[in-house]
Amino acid sequence: MLRYLPVAAFFALYVTYSIVRHAHAGTAGYDLGIFDQAVRGYAHFRAPVVALKGPGFNLLGDHFHPILMLLAPFYRVWPDARMLLVAQALLIAVSIVPILRFAERRLGTARGVAVAVAYGLSWGIQGAVAFDFHEVAFAVPILAFALTALADGRLRASAAWSLALLFVKEDMGLTVAAIGVLVMVRRRWRLGAALTVTGLVTSALVILVVIPSFNPHGEYRYWNAVGSQSGGLLHTAMVDPGGKLLLLAYVAGVTAFVALRSPLALVAVPSLAYRLASDNPLYWSTQVVHYNAILMPIMFVAFVDGVGRLEADPRPYARRCARLAVPAVLLIAVALVPSHSFRHLYSPRFYRTPPSARDAHRILPLIPDGARVAAGNYLAPQLTDRCDVVLFPNVNHVPVDWVVVDITRMSGVPAPPDQQEAALNALPSQGFRRIAQKGGIVLFRRT
Repeated sequence: MLRYLPVAAFFALYVTYSIVRHAHAGTAGYDLGIFDQAVRGYAHFRAPVVALKGPGFNLLGDHFHPILMLLAPFYRVWPDARMLLVAQALLIAVSIVPILRFAERRLGTARGVAVAVAYGLSWGIQGAVAFDFHEVAFAVPILAFALTALADGRLRASAAWSLALLFVKEDMGLTVAAIGVLVMVRRRWRLGAALTVTGLVTSALVILVVIPSFNPHGEYRYWNAVGSQSGGLLHTAMVDPGGKLLLLAYVAGVTAFVALRSPLALVAVPSLAYRLASDNPLYWSTQVVHYNAILMPIMFVAFVDGVGRLEADPRPYARRCARLAVPAVLLIAVALVPSHSFRHLYSPRFYRTPPSARDAHRILPLIPDGARVAAGNYLAPQLTDRCDVVLFPNVNHVPVDWVVVDITRMSGVPAPPDQQEAALNALPSQGFRRIAQKGGIVLFRRT
């Protein structure tokens, strides 16, 4: 059991970071509140309708992630947004298990543990833990199990794990297809071809048919992410080339470029290609985003395989690189911590509740369970598990009886701050009366 001590330690670290951040009102309606409403719907045998996205909005019309249904029984036991954060921490921590086992088999116990620690601290994992909850948390352990099985030659097991990715998100079919290609390289032609075709056809079917059928506008709204509305693919590919090159450097550099020695690194290509063809800067960010989490198990499994290939190389310099690879990767992971999210964990300030959060915890209990509420983006996930919540300002004019806003933190969702201030000033004329205020937290009730 001691061999899994790093797994338990990282689970505790991920949970601590997530729960403290939520307690300090650092999470947001976009995205923790959205997923909380969706899972709450599943837990009560309803469709994943998300009022934060719009009246009657079925979240399957935004992204295809039926795997979220697996969380419904746990949400029924603990109906709280924090359940999602704990589940995400557990899923990511579980992904360490196959990587640890694989690294120990290939490199020995000491180096295997070092690889597991470097993976647990990797910048892509940090970004996901620090960015609310997202469905890709399921993809992280699935990819870890699928790729370690592929590297060990257990191709049927790898294919079975890969198929589970199709229930995580609509674009995961491209990753499944990439794994299928590698299976064909292993001369399992039928299995690899079946996996590739299944991945491509499923993604096409979900994007072209399934998601539009749930979407209120009958469309897949992410087509414009690759340039359909901003000058085409070539134009978007050239947006911020420095930032996109930095992403590639981070992805390869997290394993000291040794992962590129393994063909398993090719599994990362579909995800990277889609993001690099976008003009959305979040898609190539190396900081607090969830998109990079799925790249980490790919690159670290490829890294372990790459080290083995270097050790088998007869050239002396290749063997020297193999000896230095694991210490270098561990050093890189530790060196990047001060510039990424987990740096907050060793700051006493991170654990002190900010005044805005203390004020929120005093005001929000005044809102009764089951109330219809319009809440600011940073207050919404504090209420979604017990109230019917829409975002303030209430741009869709959904009937609500309560409005609660943090006037010191008006994000740009769902409207710019100036429009939010105008909507706040208009509340008295709409029949709302301010009944409480603590610091910047203001609570209104319809009279």
